[in-house]
Amino acid sequence: MSSNYVVPPNASPVHRSFAQYINAGNTSDLDGIANIMDDEKFMWSMFPTSLNIPPLSKAQAVPYLRDVWLPTVNSFVFKVLTVTEPNDSTVIAHLQGEAVSKLGNVMKNEYLIVLNFVPSKIEGELPKISTYTEFMDSKALADFQAAEAKSKAAAAAK
Repeated sequence: MSSNYVVPPNASPVHRSFAQYINAGNTSDLDGIANIMDDEKFMWSMFPTSLNIPPLSKAQAVPYLRDVWLPTVNSFVFKVLTVTEPNDSTVIAHLQGEAVSKLGNVMKNEYLIVLNFVPSKIEGELPKISTYTEFMDSKALADFQAAEAKSKAAAAAK
């Protein structure tokens, strides 16, 4: 799966921000991910609600990524399938993602994300993500979590 998303020629500012986010995520660049989040308004909501994952502000999302997600995986790559811009402050994207955990388990998931942007407070910077709404394949996530638990139990039994 390719790890670099190339924006089309003449891409809008929000499309370029989206690409910056995807490419930072594909290289586990936490500073790059955090930089594209609005400091005050950022909110990350994950669906379906059956996952029981509460919305995360930037102050919560960055430590979650740093302390929970990134230490779990050797790699995570999004492949961008489609990008739609219904207005000048929103990107809707259909993605496939693949993660390989440190324990060797693979998660292949599918996502629909809706990103809303606000202008950066710093002139000349790309817009910042204010809301990140993520819909994922909950079965793929549950299967990955079960495989991780099984691998941890097997390692503990040795």
